[in-house]
Amino acid sequence: MNYTSIPDALILTYPWLKIAIYEESKFLFLDRPQVLTQWQQQALTMTEDEKSIQAPDGTMSQSFYALYTFFTKTIYQDKPITKHMIKEAIINYKDSIVSLVEPYFTSEHQAEESLNSQNQNAIDDTMNQDYIYSSMDSDYHLMRDIVTKKKGFKEKETGILGTEIVDNQGNVRGLAELRPNQLVESSAGQPKMWLNLLESTINSLDEMTADLFDLISYLWMVMPKDRNGYIEFHSDDALRLRYAEKQASGEELYFREKERFNIMKRVAALSSVWVSMGEDQIKVINTENLEENELYMFKDYTRMFEIGKIRVAFDKKTNEPKGIYALQIKPSSVLMPYLDGTKQSLGLLDLKVFQYSHFTQREHKRLTRYLNYQWKIRALKRTIHQPFKVSTLLKTMDFSSRYNGVQVRDKFEHILDDLQQDGVIQNWHYSEPIDEQRVGKKGWFKDYWIQINVTILPPDFVAKENAKKINVSSIQRTEIYDIKQVDKPKTKLQPPAPVVIDQPVPQPVQVQASFTFHEPTDNIVLSPELMKQTIESLKLSIRKVAEEIGISHSTLSRYMRNKIKRQNKSNDQKMLQWLKANVQK
Repeated sequence: MNYTSIPDALILTYPWLKIAIYEESKFLFLDRPQVLTQWQQQALTMTEDEKSIQAPDGTMSQSFYALYTFFTKTIYQDKPITKHMIKEAIINYKDSIVSLVEPYFTSEHQAEESLNSQNQNAIDDTMNQDYIYSSMDSDYHLMRDIVTKKKGFKEKETGILGTEIVDNQGNVRGLAELRPNQLVESSAGQPKMWLNLLESTINSLDEMTADLFDLISYLWMVMPKDRNGYIEFHSDDALRLRYAEKQASGEELYFREKERFNIMKRVAALSSVWVSMGEDQIKVINTENLEENELYMFKDYTRMFEIGKIRVAFDKKTNEPKGIYALQIKPSSVLMPYLDGTKQSLGLLDLKVFQYSHFTQREHKRLTRYLNYQWKIRALKRTIHQPFKVSTLLKTMDFSSRYNGVQVRDKFEHILDDLQQDGVIQNWHYSEPIDEQRVGKKGWFKDYWIQINVTILPPDFVAKENAKKINVSSIQRTEIYDIKQVDKPKTKLQPPAPVVIDQPVPQPVQVQASFTFHEPTDNIVLSPELMKQTIESLKLSIRKVAEEIGISHSTLSRYMRNKIKRQNKSNDQKMLQWLKANVQK
Protein backbone atom coordinates (compact mmCIF):
# COMPACT_ATOMS: atom_id res chain seq x y z
CA MET A 1 0.00 0.00 0.00
CA ASN A 2 1.54 3.29 -1.13
CA TYR A 3 -0.52 6.35 -0.34
CA THR A 4 1.90 8.81 -1.93
CA SER A 5 1.43 7.24 -5.35
CA ILE A 6 -2.28 8.14 -5.45
CA PRO A 7 -2.75 11.04 -7.90
CA ASP A 8 -4.00 14.30 -6.37
CA ALA A 9 -6.85 14.55 -8.90
CA LEU A 10 -8.18 11.02 -8.44
CA ILE A 11 -11.69 10.69 -6.99
CA LEU A 12 -11.25 8.66 -3.81
CA THR A 13 -13.27 5.60 -2.88
CA TYR A 14 -14.35 5.25 0.75
CA PRO A 15 -11.35 3.19 1.95
CA TRP A 16 -8.87 5.61 0.41
CA LEU A 17 -10.89 8.63 1.50
CA LYS A 18 -10.45 7.62 5.15
CA ILE A 19 -6.73 7.17 4.63
CA ALA A 20 -6.36 10.48 2.81
CA ILE A 21 -8.21 12.39 5.54
CA TYR A 22 -5.95 10.84 8.17
CA GLU A 23 -2.71 11.32 6.23
CA GLU A 24 -3.36 14.95 5.30
CA SER A 25 -4.72 15.97 8.73
CA LYS A 26 -2.29 14.24 11.05
CA PHE A 27 0.29 17.05 11.08
CA LEU A 28 -2.26 19.19 12.97
CA PHE A 29 -2.20 16.74 15.90
CA LEU A 30 1.44 15.73 16.27
CA ASP A 31 1.24 16.72 19.94
CA ARG A 32 -1.33 13.95 20.52
CA PRO A 33 0.30 10.64 19.55
CA GLN A 34 -2.42 8.63 21.30
CA VAL A 35 -5.06 10.19 19.02
CA LEU A 36 -3.02 9.57 15.87
CA THR A 37 -2.48 5.94 16.82
CA GLN A 38 -6.23 5.45 17.18
CA TRP A 39 -7.02 7.30 13.95
CA GLN A 40 -4.40 5.39 11.98
CA GLN A 41 -5.94 2.09 13.05
CA GLN A 42 -9.39 3.26 12.03
CA ALA A 43 -8.16 4.69 8.74
CA LEU A 44 -6.27 1.58 7.67
CA THR A 45 -8.86 -1.01 8.66
CA MET A 46 -12.31 -1.86 7.33
CA THR A 47 -15.08 -3.77 9.07
CA GLU A 48 -17.33 -6.03 7.02
CA ASP A 49 -20.18 -3.53 7.39
CA GLU A 50 -18.00 -0.68 6.16
CA LYS A 51 -17.12 -2.76 3.12
CA SER A 52 -20.79 -3.35 2.52
CA ILE A 53 -22.15 0.17 2.93
CA GLN A 54 -18.95 2.08 1.98
CA ALA A 55 -19.49 4.45 4.88
CA PRO A 56 -18.83 4.61 8.64
CA ASP A 57 -20.80 1.91 10.47
CA GLY A 58 -20.82 3.19 14.05
CA THR A 59 -17.51 1.75 15.22
CA MET A 60 -15.49 4.85 14.36
CA SER A 61 -14.39 7.07 17.25
CA GLN A 62 -16.33 10.31 17.67
CA SER A 63 -13.25 12.44 16.99
CA PHE A 64 -12.37 10.69 13.72
CA TYR A 65 -16.03 10.61 12.69
CA ALA A 66 -16.23 14.39 13.29
CA LEU A 67 -13.10 14.83 11.16
CA TYR A 68 -14.50 12.58 8.41
CA THR A 69 -17.89 14.34 8.29
CA PHE A 70 -16.20 17.76 8.29
CA PHE A 71 -14.91 16.99 4.79
CA THR A 72 -17.78 14.84 3.50
CA LYS A 73 -20.77 16.72 4.94
CA THR A 74 -19.69 20.24 5.89
CA ILE A 75 -17.16 21.28 3.25
CA TYR A 76 -17.98 19.15 0.21
CA GLN A 77 -21.52 17.97 1.09
CA ASP A 78 -21.58 14.44 -0.34
CA LYS A 79 -19.62 15.43 -3.47
CA PRO A 80 -16.75 13.36 -4.91
CA ILE A 81 -13.50 14.21 -3.13
CA THR A 82 -9.85 14.11 -4.22
CA LYS A 83 -6.57 14.41 -2.32
CA HIS A 84 -6.15 17.90 -3.73
CA MET A 85 -9.52 18.96 -2.31
CA ILE A 86 -8.61 17.61 1.12
CA LYS A 87 -5.27 19.44 1.08
CA GLU A 88 -6.93 22.69 0.04
CA ALA A 89 -9.62 22.40 2.74
CA ILE A 90 -6.97 21.83 5.41
CA ILE A 91 -5.06 24.93 4.34
CA ASN A 92 -8.22 27.03 4.54
CA TYR A 93 -9.83 25.49 7.62
CA LYS A 94 -7.06 24.05 9.79
CA ASP A 95 -8.09 26.12 12.84
CA SER A 96 -11.68 25.00 12.41
CA ILE A 97 -10.63 21.36 12.19
CA VAL A 98 -8.68 21.55 15.42
CA SER A 99 -11.48 23.40 17.20
CA LEU A 100 -14.02 20.86 15.97
CA VAL A 101 -12.35 17.63 17.04
CA GLU A 102 -10.37 18.64 20.15
CA PRO A 103 -13.36 18.59 22.53
CA TYR A 104 -13.82 14.85 21.86
CA PHE A 105 -10.31 14.01 23.02
CA THR A 106 -11.09 14.54 26.70
CA SER A 107 -13.63 11.68 26.81
CA GLU A 108 -11.72 9.40 24.42
CA HIS A 109 -8.29 9.80 26.01
CA GLN A 110 -9.04 11.04 29.50
CA ALA A 111 -5.68 10.19 31.11
CA GLU A 112 -3.60 11.83 28.38
CA GLU A 113 -5.93 14.76 27.81
CA SER A 114 -5.75 15.86 31.43
CA LEU A 115 -2.29 17.09 30.47
CA ASN A 116 -3.50 19.13 27.46
CA SER A 117 -5.07 22.56 27.28
CA GLN A 118 -8.13 23.33 25.18
CA ASN A 119 -6.74 26.85 24.74
CA GLN A 120 -3.56 25.78 22.95
CA ASN A 121 -4.40 27.49 19.65
CA ALA A 122 -5.42 30.71 21.36
CA ILE A 123 -2.15 30.76 23.30
CA ASP A 124 -0.21 30.05 20.08
CA ASP A 125 -1.89 33.02 18.39
CA THR A 126 -1.24 35.20 21.41
CA MET A 127 2.48 34.43 21.42
CA ASN A 128 2.66 35.25 17.73
CA GLN A 129 1.11 38.68 18.23
CA ASP A 130 3.03 39.57 21.42
CA TYR A 131 0.10 41.03 23.31
CA ILE A 132 -3.33 40.25 24.71
CA TYR A 133 -6.39 42.44 24.95
CA SER A 134 -7.37 43.69 28.38
CA SER A 135 -9.97 46.01 29.81
CA MET A 136 -8.53 49.47 30.34
CA ASP A 137 -11.36 50.65 32.58
CA SER A 138 -10.13 52.29 35.77
CA ASP A 139 -12.21 50.07 38.08
CA TYR A 140 -10.93 46.93 36.35
CA HIS A 141 -7.39 48.25 36.75
CA LEU A 142 -7.97 48.82 40.49
CA MET A 143 -9.52 45.39 41.05
CA ARG A 144 -6.60 43.72 39.30
CA ASP A 145 -4.13 45.73 41.36
CA ILE A 146 -5.75 44.76 44.66
CA VAL A 147 -4.81 41.09 44.16
CA THR A 148 -1.11 42.07 44.25
CA LYS A 149 -1.23 43.71 47.68
CA LYS A 150 -1.52 41.09 50.38
CA LYS A 151 -0.01 43.49 52.95
CA GLY A 152 -3.00 45.77 52.48
CA PHE A 153 -5.46 43.20 53.87
CA LYS A 154 -6.13 43.61 57.60
CA GLU A 155 -8.33 41.60 59.92
CA LYS A 156 -11.76 43.16 60.44
CA GLU A 157 -14.06 42.86 63.45
CA THR A 158 -15.74 39.90 61.80
CA GLY A 159 -12.40 38.10 61.57
CA ILE A 160 -12.34 38.39 57.76
CA LEU A 161 -9.35 40.00 56.07
CA GLY A 162 -10.35 43.14 54.18
CA THR A 163 -8.98 46.24 52.49
CA GLU A 164 -10.08 49.37 50.65
CA ILE A 165 -9.76 49.73 46.87
CA VAL A 166 -8.19 53.17 46.48
CA ASP A 167 -7.41 55.09 43.28
CA ASN A 168 -4.38 57.34 42.65
CA GLN A 169 -6.23 60.41 43.96
CA GLY A 170 -6.89 58.74 47.31
CA ASN A 171 -10.57 58.09 46.62
CA VAL A 172 -12.00 54.85 47.95
CA ARG A 173 -13.71 53.14 45.00
CA GLY A 174 -14.62 49.90 46.71
CA LEU A 175 -13.89 47.26 49.33
CA ALA A 176 -12.32 43.82 49.07
CA GLU A 177 -12.39 40.81 51.37
CA LEU A 178 -10.77 37.39 51.40
CA ARG A 179 -13.23 34.57 51.95
CA PRO A 180 -11.36 31.33 51.17
CA ASN A 181 -13.82 29.13 53.05
CA GLN A 182 -16.99 30.50 51.47
CA LEU A 183 -17.37 28.03 48.61
CA VAL A 184 -20.06 28.26 45.97
CA GLU A 185 -22.48 25.37 45.57
CA SER A 186 -20.75 23.95 42.51
CA SER A 187 -17.52 23.69 44.49
CA ALA A 188 -18.97 21.85 47.48
CA GLY A 189 -17.87 18.46 46.20
CA GLN A 190 -14.44 19.52 45.01
CA PRO A 191 -11.43 17.36 45.82
CA LYS A 192 -9.46 17.89 48.98
CA MET A 193 -6.47 19.26 47.05
CA TRP A 194 -8.59 22.25 45.98
CA LEU A 195 -9.46 22.95 49.61
CA ASN A 196 -5.75 22.78 50.42
CA LEU A 197 -5.05 25.42 47.78
CA LEU A 198 -7.63 27.74 49.32
CA GLU A 199 -5.85 27.61 52.68
CA SER A 200 -2.90 29.60 51.29
CA THR A 201 -5.01 32.42 49.81
CA ILE A 202 -3.41 35.41 51.55
CA ASN A 203 0.12 34.28 50.68
CA SER A 204 -0.86 33.82 47.02
CA LEU A 205 -1.62 37.48 46.32
CA ASP A 206 1.22 38.87 44.20
CA GLU A 207 2.10 39.99 40.69
CA MET A 208 1.70 36.48 39.28
CA THR A 209 -1.88 36.49 40.58
CA ALA A 210 -2.46 39.70 38.60
CA ASP A 211 -1.05 37.94 35.52
CA LEU A 212 -3.65 35.20 35.93
CA PHE A 213 -6.37 37.81 36.48
CA ASP A 214 -5.53 39.25 33.05
CA LEU A 215 -5.00 35.95 31.26
CA ILE A 216 -8.21 34.31 32.48
CA SER A 217 -10.18 37.46 31.62
CA TYR A 218 -8.68 37.49 28.11
CA LEU A 219 -9.37 33.80 27.49
CA TRP A 220 -12.93 34.26 28.69
CA MET A 221 -13.38 37.01 26.09
CA VAL A 222 -11.98 35.06 23.14
CA MET A 223 -12.81 31.39 23.82
CA PRO A 224 -16.16 29.59 23.42
CA LYS A 225 -18.06 28.99 26.65
CA ASP A 226 -20.28 26.20 27.90
CA ARG A 227 -23.99 26.65 28.61
CA ASN A 228 -23.20 28.06 32.06
CA GLY A 229 -20.69 30.60 30.76
CA TYR A 230 -17.54 28.78 31.89
CA ILE A 231 -14.31 28.39 29.95
CA GLU A 232 -11.60 25.91 30.82
CA PHE A 233 -8.34 27.30 32.13
CA HIS A 234 -5.27 25.06 32.13
CA SER A 235 -2.03 25.60 34.04
CA ASP A 236 -0.19 25.25 30.71
CA ASP A 237 -1.87 28.43 29.44
CA ALA A 238 0.00 30.55 31.98
CA LEU A 239 3.23 28.56 31.95
CA ARG A 240 3.60 28.69 28.17
CA LEU A 241 3.29 32.49 28.21
CA ARG A 242 5.75 32.66 31.07
CA TYR A 243 8.34 30.70 29.10
CA ALA A 244 7.48 32.07 25.66
CA GLU A 245 11.08 33.05 24.93
CA LYS A 246 12.31 29.50 25.55
CA GLN A 247 9.71 28.19 23.13
CA ALA A 248 10.69 30.78 20.54
CA SER A 249 14.28 29.54 20.72
CA GLY A 250 13.09 26.00 20.02
CA GLU A 251 13.73 24.75 23.54
CA GLU A 252 11.44 21.93 24.67
CA LEU A 253 9.40 22.83 27.75
CA TYR A 254 8.81 20.57 30.73
CA PHE A 255 6.70 21.97 33.54
CA ARG A 256 7.24 20.75 37.07
CA GLU A 257 4.33 19.85 39.31
CA LYS A 258 5.44 22.60 41.69
CA GLU A 259 4.96 25.20 38.95
CA ARG A 260 1.45 23.93 38.23
CA PHE A 261 0.69 24.01 41.96
CA ASN A 262 1.81 27.65 42.17
CA ILE A 263 -0.44 28.59 39.25
CA MET A 264 -3.53 26.88 40.63
CA LYS A 265 -2.86 28.20 44.14
CA ARG A 266 -3.21 31.70 42.76
CA VAL A 267 -6.32 30.83 40.77
CA ALA A 268 -7.80 29.60 44.05
CA ALA A 269 -6.86 32.95 45.59
CA LEU A 270 -8.66 34.82 42.79
CA SER A 271 -11.83 32.85 43.51
CA SER A 272 -11.51 33.80 47.19
CA VAL A 273 -11.45 37.57 46.64
CA TRP A 274 -14.84 39.24 47.07
CA VAL A 275 -15.32 42.89 46.12
CA SER A 276 -17.94 45.58 46.51
CA MET A 277 -17.64 48.53 44.15
CA GLY A 278 -19.33 51.91 44.70
CA GLU A 279 -21.31 53.81 42.11
CA ASP A 280 -19.44 57.07 42.76
CA GLN A 281 -16.44 58.33 44.65
CA ILE A 282 -17.38 57.23 48.12
CA LYS A 283 -14.71 58.25 50.56
CA VAL A 284 -11.51 60.28 50.68
CA ILE A 285 -8.70 58.93 52.84
CA ASN A 286 -8.30 60.80 56.15
CA THR A 287 -11.83 62.21 56.04
CA GLU A 288 -12.66 63.31 59.58
CA ASN A 289 -15.75 63.79 61.73
CA LEU A 290 -17.81 61.12 59.96
CA GLU A 291 -19.09 57.88 61.35
CA GLU A 292 -17.59 54.82 59.67
CA ASN A 293 -20.98 53.55 58.48
CA GLU A 294 -21.62 56.90 56.76
CA LEU A 295 -18.54 56.59 54.60
CA TYR A 296 -19.61 53.67 52.48
CA MET A 297 -22.48 53.20 50.06
CA PHE A 298 -21.56 49.98 48.31
CA LYS A 299 -23.43 47.12 46.69
CA ASP A 300 -23.33 43.62 48.09
CA TYR A 301 -20.02 41.78 47.96
CA THR A 302 -19.44 39.55 44.92
CA ARG A 303 -16.62 37.11 44.34
CA MET A 304 -14.34 38.05 41.43
CA PHE A 305 -14.28 34.64 39.71
CA GLU A 306 -16.52 31.61 39.96
CA ILE A 307 -15.14 28.08 39.79
CA GLY A 308 -16.93 25.12 38.18
CA LYS A 309 -15.56 21.63 37.64
CA ILE A 310 -11.97 20.72 38.52
CA ARG A 311 -9.82 18.53 36.24
CA VAL A 312 -7.36 16.41 38.19
CA ALA A 313 -4.49 14.50 36.56
CA PHE A 314 -3.83 10.98 37.84
CA ASP A 315 -0.67 8.93 37.72
CA LYS A 316 -1.10 6.15 35.14
CA LYS A 317 0.67 3.51 37.23
CA THR A 318 -0.62 4.25 40.72
CA ASN A 319 -3.88 6.05 39.86
CA GLU A 320 -2.94 8.60 42.52
CA PRO A 321 -3.92 12.24 41.89
CA LYS A 322 -0.94 14.31 40.74
CA GLY A 323 -2.53 17.71 40.84
CA ILE A 324 -5.15 20.07 39.47
CA TYR A 325 -4.20 20.74 35.86
CA ALA A 326 -7.32 22.56 34.68
CA LEU A 327 -10.63 23.93 35.91
CA GLN A 328 -13.75 25.69 34.72
CA ILE A 329 -13.81 29.39 35.53
CA LYS A 330 -15.74 32.52 34.66
CA PRO A 331 -15.73 36.15 35.79
CA SER A 332 -18.56 37.09 38.13
CA SER A 333 -21.12 39.86 37.64
CA VAL A 334 -18.74 42.43 39.11
CA LEU A 335 -16.18 41.83 36.33
CA MET A 336 -18.50 40.82 33.50
CA PRO A 337 -19.34 44.37 32.27
CA TYR A 338 -15.65 45.01 31.53
CA LEU A 339 -15.29 41.83 29.48
CA ASP A 340 -18.58 41.28 27.62
CA GLY A 341 -18.74 44.53 25.70
CA THR A 342 -21.00 46.41 28.12
CA LYS A 343 -18.20 48.80 29.05
CA GLN A 344 -16.09 49.14 25.93
CA SER A 345 -12.54 49.98 26.95
CA LEU A 346 -10.28 47.27 25.51
CA GLY A 347 -6.61 47.93 24.87
CA LEU A 348 -3.30 46.14 24.37
CA LEU A 349 -1.37 44.56 27.22
CA ASP A 350 2.19 43.61 26.29
CA LEU A 351 2.89 39.88 26.60
CA LYS A 352 6.23 40.68 28.20
CA VAL A 353 4.39 41.34 31.44
CA PHE A 354 3.88 37.57 31.81
CA GLN A 355 7.57 36.85 31.26
CA TYR A 356 9.00 39.24 33.82
CA SER A 357 9.68 37.51 37.13
CA HIS A 358 7.22 38.22 39.93
CA PHE A 359 10.14 37.86 42.36
CA THR A 360 12.97 39.89 40.82
CA GLN A 361 11.12 42.08 38.29
CA ARG A 362 8.01 43.04 40.20
CA GLU A 363 8.43 46.72 39.30
CA HIS A 364 8.78 45.81 35.59
CA LYS A 365 5.38 44.11 35.73
CA ARG A 366 3.65 46.94 37.55
CA LEU A 367 5.03 49.66 35.28
CA THR A 368 4.18 47.67 32.12
CA ARG A 369 0.55 47.28 33.21
CA TYR A 370 0.26 50.93 34.18
CA LEU A 371 1.77 52.23 30.94
CA ASN A 372 -0.46 50.01 28.81
CA TYR A 373 -3.46 51.29 30.78
CA GLN A 374 -2.41 54.92 30.30
CA TRP A 375 -1.59 54.51 26.62
CA LYS A 376 -5.13 53.40 25.87
CA ILE A 377 -6.54 56.47 27.59
CA ARG A 378 -4.04 58.79 25.92
CA ALA A 379 -4.49 57.23 22.48
CA LEU A 380 -8.20 58.04 22.64
CA LYS A 381 -7.51 61.56 23.93
CA ARG A 382 -4.60 62.02 21.48
CA THR A 383 -2.21 62.90 24.31
CA ILE A 384 0.37 60.14 23.76
CA HIS A 385 3.25 62.60 24.15
CA GLN A 386 2.00 63.92 27.49
CA PRO A 387 4.76 63.30 30.07
CA PHE A 388 4.43 61.39 33.34
CA LYS A 389 5.52 62.76 36.68
CA VAL A 390 8.27 60.61 38.20
CA SER A 391 6.45 60.54 41.55
CA THR A 392 3.36 59.02 39.89
CA LEU A 393 5.40 56.24 38.31
CA LEU A 394 7.24 55.54 41.57
CA LYS A 395 3.92 55.19 43.38
CA THR A 396 2.79 52.72 40.74
CA MET A 397 6.01 50.70 40.82
CA ASP A 398 5.90 50.59 44.64
CA PHE A 399 9.62 50.21 45.42
CA SER A 400 10.68 48.73 48.71
CA SER A 401 11.26 51.27 51.49
CA ARG A 402 14.74 49.82 52.08
CA TYR A 403 16.11 51.61 49.00
CA ASN A 404 17.58 55.09 49.39
CA GLY A 405 17.00 57.87 46.86
CA VAL A 406 20.05 57.14 44.73
CA GLN A 407 19.14 53.46 44.52
CA VAL A 408 15.54 54.24 43.57
CA ARG A 409 16.62 56.54 40.76
CA ASP A 410 19.13 53.97 39.50
CA LYS A 411 16.54 51.17 39.50
CA PHE A 412 13.92 53.43 37.92
CA GLU A 413 16.15 54.29 34.98
CA HIS A 414 17.36 50.72 34.53
CA ILE A 415 13.78 49.44 34.41
CA LEU A 416 12.88 51.95 31.71
CA ASP A 417 15.98 50.89 29.77
CA ASP A 418 14.90 47.24 30.11
CA LEU A 419 11.39 48.03 28.85
CA GLN A 420 12.83 49.88 25.87
CA GLN A 421 15.22 47.04 25.06
CA ASP A 422 12.36 44.53 25.31
CA GLY A 423 10.15 46.56 22.96
CA VAL A 424 7.54 47.32 25.64
CA ILE A 425 8.21 51.04 25.13
CA GLN A 426 9.61 52.79 22.09
CA ASN A 427 11.79 55.26 24.00
CA TRP A 428 11.91 57.44 27.09
CA HIS A 429 13.60 60.65 28.22
CA TYR A 430 13.40 63.23 30.97
CA SER A 431 11.56 66.37 29.97
CA GLU A 432 14.51 68.42 31.18
CA PRO A 433 18.20 67.66 31.79
CA ILE A 434 18.94 66.38 35.30
CA ASP A 435 20.89 68.83 37.43
CA GLU A 436 23.43 66.35 38.77
CA GLN A 437 24.80 69.00 41.14
CA ARG A 438 21.59 68.69 43.20
CA VAL A 439 21.59 64.88 43.29
CA GLY A 440 22.55 63.52 46.71
CA LYS A 441 22.08 66.81 48.52
CA LYS A 442 19.45 67.41 51.18
CA GLY A 443 15.91 67.28 49.80
CA TRP A 444 17.04 66.41 46.25
CA PHE A 445 14.85 63.30 46.09
CA LYS A 446 11.47 64.62 47.35
CA ASP A 447 11.81 68.27 46.42
CA TYR A 448 13.52 67.89 43.05
CA TRP A 449 13.89 64.56 41.26
CA ILE A 450 10.45 63.00 41.83
CA GLN A 451 8.83 66.27 40.68
CA ILE A 452 10.48 66.00 37.25
CA ASN A 453 8.49 64.81 34.24
CA VAL A 454 9.48 61.92 31.99
CA THR A 455 8.15 61.17 28.49
CA ILE A 456 7.55 57.50 27.69
CA LEU A 457 6.28 56.59 24.23
CA PRO A 458 4.63 53.30 23.20
CA PRO A 459 5.57 51.29 20.10
CA ASP A 460 3.81 52.69 17.04
CA PHE A 461 1.60 49.63 16.52
CA VAL A 462 0.36 49.88 20.12
CA ALA A 463 -0.58 53.53 19.67
CA LYS A 464 -2.37 52.78 16.39
CA GLU A 465 -4.28 49.80 17.76
CA ASN A 466 -5.27 51.62 20.94
CA ALA A 467 -6.63 54.52 18.91
CA LYS A 468 -9.28 52.14 17.55
CA LYS A 469 -12.52 51.25 19.28
CA ILE A 470 -11.87 47.56 19.89
CA ASN A 471 -14.97 45.40 20.21
CA VAL A 472 -15.13 42.11 22.07
CA SER A 473 -16.67 40.49 18.97
CA SER A 474 -13.65 41.50 16.89
CA ILE A 475 -11.16 39.63 19.10
CA GLN A 476 -13.14 36.43 19.66
CA ARG A 477 -11.72 33.35 17.99
CA THR A 478 -13.51 32.57 14.75
CA GLU A 479 -14.35 29.38 12.86
CA ILE A 480 -15.57 27.58 15.98
CA TYR A 481 -18.03 24.82 15.08
CA ASP A 482 -20.85 23.55 17.29
CA ILE A 483 -19.78 19.97 17.92
CA LYS A 484 -22.98 19.14 19.80
CA GLN A 485 -24.73 18.58 16.46
CA VAL A 486 -22.30 15.88 15.32
CA ASP A 487 -23.97 12.53 15.99
CA LYS A 488 -22.73 9.02 15.58
CA PRO A 489 -24.34 6.86 12.88
CA LYS A 490 -27.48 5.17 14.19
CA THR A 491 -26.39 1.71 13.03
CA LYS A 492 -25.63 -0.50 16.04
CA LEU A 493 -24.44 -3.65 14.31
CA GLN A 494 -21.91 -5.93 15.93
CA PRO A 495 -19.19 -6.16 13.27
CA PRO A 496 -16.64 -8.93 13.06
CA ALA A 497 -12.99 -8.23 13.78
CA PRO A 498 -11.54 -5.44 11.63
CA VAL A 499 -9.87 -6.49 8.42
CA VAL A 500 -6.67 -4.77 7.31
CA ILE A 501 -6.94 -3.19 3.88
CA ASP A 502 -4.85 -5.07 1.39
CA GLN A 503 -5.61 -3.86 -2.10
CA PRO A 504 -3.63 -2.34 -4.95
CA VAL A 505 -3.33 1.39 -5.33
CA PRO A 506 -6.21 2.51 -7.58
CA GLN A 507 -5.34 3.85 -11.00
CA PRO A 508 -6.71 7.08 -12.50
CA VAL A 509 -10.08 6.79 -14.24
CA GLN A 510 -11.34 8.81 -17.17
CA VAL A 511 -14.09 10.63 -15.28
CA GLN A 512 -12.65 13.51 -13.29
CA ALA A 513 -14.33 15.51 -10.55
CA SER A 514 -16.06 18.59 -11.90
CA PHE A 515 -14.36 21.08 -9.57
CA THR A 516 -12.30 24.05 -10.71
CA PHE A 517 -9.41 25.37 -8.64
CA HIS A 518 -8.04 28.77 -9.52
CA GLU A 519 -4.27 29.10 -9.43
CA PRO A 520 -3.07 32.35 -7.89
CA THR A 521 -2.19 34.99 -10.46
CA ASP A 522 0.69 36.24 -8.35
CA ASN A 523 3.56 33.78 -7.99
CA ILE A 524 4.95 35.38 -4.84
CA VAL A 525 5.00 32.81 -2.05
CA LEU A 526 5.49 33.92 1.55
CA SER A 527 8.58 32.43 3.16
CA PRO A 528 11.08 33.48 5.86
CA GLU A 529 13.87 33.48 3.26
CA LEU A 530 12.04 35.81 0.86
CA MET A 531 11.03 38.12 3.69
CA LYS A 532 14.62 38.37 4.92
CA GLN A 533 15.97 38.85 1.39
CA THR A 534 13.46 41.63 0.63
CA ILE A 535 14.16 43.48 3.88
CA GLU A 536 17.91 43.34 3.27
CA SER A 537 17.55 44.53 -0.34
CA LEU A 538 15.48 47.51 0.81
CA LYS A 539 17.97 48.20 3.63
CA LEU A 540 15.19 48.50 6.19
CA SER A 541 15.18 47.56 9.88
CA ILE A 542 12.99 44.72 11.12
CA ARG A 543 11.23 47.17 13.45
CA LYS A 544 10.43 49.51 10.55
CA VAL A 545 9.09 46.69 8.39
CA ALA A 546 7.04 45.29 11.27
CA GLU A 547 5.41 48.70 11.72
CA GLU A 548 4.58 48.87 7.99
CA ILE A 549 3.13 45.36 8.07
CA GLY A 550 1.15 45.95 11.26
CA ILE A 551 2.71 43.28 13.48
CA SER A 552 5.23 43.42 16.31
CA HIS A 553 8.94 43.38 15.53
CA SER A 554 9.52 40.29 17.70
CA THR A 555 6.85 38.36 15.76
CA LEU A 556 8.51 39.26 12.46
CA SER A 557 11.93 38.39 13.85
CA ARG A 558 10.76 34.97 15.07
CA TYR A 559 9.10 34.30 11.72
CA MET A 560 12.31 34.96 9.79
CA ARG A 561 14.20 32.66 12.16
CA ASN A 562 11.63 29.87 11.67
CA LYS A 563 10.74 29.98 15.38
CA ILE A 564 6.95 30.17 14.96
CA LYS A 565 5.53 26.65 15.20
CA ARG A 566 1.90 27.43 14.37
CA GLN A 567 1.29 30.16 11.83
CA ASN A 568 -1.21 32.97 12.31
CA LYS A 569 -3.25 33.37 9.11
CA SER A 570 -3.89 37.07 9.73
CA ASN A 571 -0.17 37.78 10.16
CA ASP A 572 0.66 35.64 7.13
CA GLN A 573 -1.74 37.66 4.98
CA LYS A 574 -0.28 40.95 6.19
CA MET A 575 3.27 39.81 5.43
CA LEU A 576 2.28 38.51 2.01
CA GLN A 577 0.60 41.80 1.09
CA TRP A 578 3.72 43.68 2.17
CA LEU A 579 5.90 41.40 0.05
CA LYS A 580 3.69 41.91 -2.98
CA ALA A 581 4.02 45.65 -2.58
CA ASN A 582 7.77 45.65 -2.00
CA VAL A 583 9.44 42.63 -3.59
CA GLN A 584 9.70 44.30 -7.00
CA LYS A 585 11.22 47.52 -5.71
